[in-house]
Amino acid sequence: MSIEQAIINTQKVRLATEDNSTLLISATYLNNIKKYSKNEFDTIAISFYYSQKGDIKKFGEPKITIGQRAVTQIKLSEDDEIMEYLPFRAAWNEYFLVSAPKSNEEGYINLFVEIYPFGQVSLKFPKAP
Repeated sequence: MSIEQAIINTQKVRLATEDNSTLLISATYLNNIKKYSKNEFDTIAISFYYSQKGDIKKFGEPKITIGQRAVTQIKLSEDDEIMEYLPFRAAWNEYFLVSAPKSNEEGYINLFVEIYPFGQVSLKFPKAP
């Protein structure tokens, strides 16, 4: 059931630059997964896949916010327990866990990711009850 919940709560976006390099961002909102539903933080796992040879690290760390709130950002490894809840995993992706204190707003959680030279993208997740 948790993998099904993770798939439902995952969004992906593909960004491209003029030189045809692409960045695929996949984000899973974890608060709608039963194991993480009691968390006092809005928590999202994010993966980055960069299409060109070389490492995405050359662009620096991505700037990530949840709504207007700054986030705590942790780089994940393949051994982290949370990886089993991510529906799309690959050895060549980079993974981060980001969290921010829950807001009192109803409705949706907005995730903003900015990484040079791809610009900023926004993903919107239904908020956990």
